[in-house]
Amino acid sequence: MEKVAAWAWLLVLLGLAALLPDCTAQGTAAAELCPGVSGGVCGKGCQLHTCEALGRFYRATLNESNPWDDEHGWELTSTMSCEQLVERATLRRAVYCSWFGITCCTPEAVAAGNCSMVNSVYGVRLVINNLNASVSDVRMVHPMQQLHDCGMRSLNLEANNLAGQFHPAWGGLKHLLDFNFGNCWITGSIPSSMRSMRNLTQINLSNNWLNGTLPVWLDELQQLRILNLGSQFGANQGTDASGLMGTVPRQLSKLQQLRELNLEANVLTGELPEALCNEDSKLLVLNLRGNQLTGGAAAVESCGGLVTLDVSHNQFTGPLPASERWEALISYRVGNNLLSGTFPPQLATSARILEHLDISNNLLTGRLPNQITLLSGLKTLLMSNNSFTGTLTEDVFYLPALLTLDVSNNSFVGTIHEAIGLAYSLQSIDYSNNPGMTGRIPPEMGLLQGLQSAQLQNTSFSCSGITQPYTAATNASCSDPARCKTPRKFGDVEAQQHVCSIGQQLPCFLRFSDYLLPREDASNMRCK
Repeated sequence: MEKVAAWAWLLVLLGLAALLPDCTAQGTAAAELCPGVSGGVCGKGCQLHTCEALGRFYRATLNESNPWDDEHGWELTSTMSCEQLVERATLRRAVYCSWFGITCCTPEAVAAGNCSMVNSVYGVRLVINNLNASVSDVRMVHPMQQLHDCGMRSLNLEANNLAGQFHPAWGGLKHLLDFNFGNCWITGSIPSSMRSMRNLTQINLSNNWLNGTLPVWLDELQQLRILNLGSQFGANQGTDASGLMGTVPRQLSKLQQLRELNLEANVLTGELPEALCNEDSKLLVLNLRGNQLTGGAAAVESCGGLVTLDVSHNQFTGPLPASERWEALISYRVGNNLLSGTFPPQLATSARILEHLDISNNLLTGRLPNQITLLSGLKTLLMSNNSFTGTLTEDVFYLPALLTLDVSNNSFVGTIHEAIGLAYSLQSIDYSNNPGMTGRIPPEMGLLQGLQSAQLQNTSFSCSGITQPYTAATNASCSDPARCKTPRKFGDVEAQQHVCSIGQQLPCFLRFSDYLLPREDASNMRCK
C-alpha cells in the first residue's frame, strides 16, 4: 500500500505542470536558474543545490564558540555531505524541510499559487537565534541568492548579531516578498540596490544603526504593505543627530498597498506632506513618534482608515487632528507636542471604538466635552500637563473599560464624584496638581478592588471635608458668562463632618495592615 501511495503522490506532482503551466513567471525564472527542477518539483539535483546553499549560510553565520541557539538539522551539514543527506530524504519531503526555521513549498501551496516549486525553500525564519555575521560578507549573501533563485520568497533574520553595511548583492533578491533584518547592528544608509526589489511586501529594518535620508525611490516598491524603518541610531557625519534625517517624502502617498508606516525615533524634520495619504490609501498604522517634525498635524486626517495613530514627541503645532472617517481608530497618541486649542468633540463622535487616548503634554485649553463618554471601549485617558479647565464630568466613571485616568497638572475644579465607585476596571488615577479639585474623597473609592495607584497630591482634597471650602468659577470657558462668572463653593462646608469610621486615620479607600499604617502625615489627608 505504501508503494501505491507513493506512486499516486508522484503522479500528482508530475501533473502539476500540466494543470498549472503558468503558475507564476517567477517559477519559470527559478527553473532556469535553479538546477534539477522538473515539472514544478525541486528534484534531487535541486535539493542538493539547496542543501549546499543552506550549509554555506550556516557556516557563514556560525560562531563556534557561541553557536546558534537552535541549529536543529543545520548542524548535520558539519558532519555529513549533502549527497548523503539528500539520499536520506523521502519522495514526499526534502530533508531540509524539517530543519529549524525552514518553510518549504508544498503541492497544496503550489496549487494555490502561493509558491512555484514543491520541496523548494519558501521561507527562512531564524529570529533571535544568535546568528553572527556581517551583511556585507558575500559568503552570507550568495547562499541567500541561490535559495532565492530556487524559490525563496521570505527572509526573516530579526534580532541576531548581524552587523556591517548591506552588500549591493542583496538587491539581487528581486522576487523576495519579506525582508526582515530588524533589531540587529546594521550600519550605513538604506542601500540603493534595494530599489530593484520591487516585489517586496514587507521591509523591516527597525532598531538598527542606519543613517542618511529616506530614499525618494521608495514609492517604486508598489507592493509594499509594511515599511518599518523606526528607531535608528547611526551617526550622521557633520551633525550630532543620530538616525534617519531629512523630511518625510511626499512620494510615500503613492504606495497604494501600504498598511503600516513606522518611522519612529529618528530625526526627521520639516512639515508633513499635505498628501500624506490619498483617497485610495489603505494605511492602517502610522507611527511618526519621536522625531522633530513641525507644522500642523492635519495632514494625518487624510488617512481615513487608520487604526493606530502615533505622532507623539514631535513639535507639531495647531489643533488636535480629527477626522470623521476614523471609525476604525483604536489608538490616538499625540502627546508631547505643541498642539493647542480645545478638544474636538468630532474625535469622540467618530472614533467610537477608541481604546487609547493620549493628548498629554501639549498646550490644550477649555473643558473636556461630554462626548468623551461615548468612548465606551476607552482603556487609557491621558491628558496631563495641559491647561484644561472646568469640571470633569462624572460620566467618565461610567466608562466600563477605563484602566488609567490621568488629568494631572491642569486647572480642573470641582470634586471627585461618588460615581467613581462604578469604575470597577480602574487601576490608576492621577488628579495631582489641580489645586481647584477639592472636597472630600468619596468613600466609594474603596469599592475599586483593582486600584493600584491614586495620585492626589497638590490638590485641595480632604478625607472628611475642608474647613475653608475652595472658591472658583465653575467653568471659565463655558458659553454662559452669567453663570460661569458666578463663584461657587465646592466641598463640605461642615468642617466636623466625618465620613470615615471612628478609628479610621486615612481615607477610606486606602487599606493597610496594622504594621504598615503610616504614623506620620503631612498631607492634610487624615480623617482626624
